[in-house]
Amino acid sequence: MKKENIHNIKSSGFEVPEDYFDTLEDQLLERIYEKELITSKENPGFTVPNNYFDTVEDDIISQFNTEENPVIRLNSRKALYYVTGFAASFVLLFSLYIANSEKININTIETASIENYLYQEDYSNEDLASLFITDDISETDFIDVNISNETINEYLENTDTEDFILN
Repeated sequence: MKKENIHNIKSSGFEVPEDYFDTLEDQLLERIYEKELITSKENPGFTVPNNYFDTVEDDIISQFNTEENPVIRLNSRKALYYVTGFAASFVLLFSLYIANSEKININTIETASIENYLYQEDYSNEDLASLFITDDISETDFIDVNISNETINEYLENTDTEDFILN
């Protein structure tokens, strides 16, 4: 087939006989009866008793209308709320008492913890210098300090030369 003729096709090629869908149901039922899937045309299968749908609602409701004692819950949620409230307040009071018994001051904190805190906060030299009082610091504190040549050499080896450049 040429490509030009493909787009010009108007029919699908399938045909249905006249009145096919009008008689389809009857033809199917006749084939089912022939194969004896349904025993007879008069008794097609299941039957419903007479007036069944008129009385079914009353029958179902009568089964649920039995007068019995109501169910009483032994563990109510209110009791659970009261108990958890008492327990939470008891834990809170206990934790406050223990927290107040240990006083924290500068002498109880380890020196390494203070150094780590100061290192992580990125204080400048000016910030640290402002903490010192000039009356408490004398020049003799720095004059009498002896630093060995090994310490100076180790310091110079471990620091970058860019750190020595002043702005």
